[in-house]
Amino acid sequence: MTSSASSASSKHNAELQADHPCKCDMSSCVKISRTPENPGKKFRVCQNSLSARTPKCNFWEWLEEDEYEVEKNCDLGQIYNLTLKLGNLENKISICRKKLEEEKNYDLVFRQELDKVKWEFFTHKVALFMLFFLYVKDVVFKV
Repeated sequence: MTSSASSASSKHNAELQADHPCKCDMSSCVKISRTPENPGKKFRVCQNSLSARTPKCNFWEWLEEDEYEVEKNCDLGQIYNLTLKLGNLENKISICRKKLEEEKNYDLVFRQELDKVKWEFFTHKVALFMLFFLYVKDVVFKV
């Protein structure tokens, strides 16, 4: 179907949809076709097409009936609940990031302690080697 078939649509009662932008990045509008070929069928169109003063981007697409019903049935209570859930998830993410940072700090302290133990082990090994060398020297040269 061409865009001219939708030109006989209703110019009023257009519902703006920011989550479905058109090609020129404006909110699209849901309108209802009044043509004989598609009576009552809903479609999205660029909101610039509503004004004669702005250039038109010629964006439009048919709306699936079930898609529009889901969007239409979404009420403010659902939006509020989703907003609360989003806030809770953001808090959980923040807590996880703090825990991760604490673990990184703990890991750094652990690595520093491990490096100290490795250094102490190395110095004891060198001392043991030197004592062994001196012992062997005394035993070999006394004979």
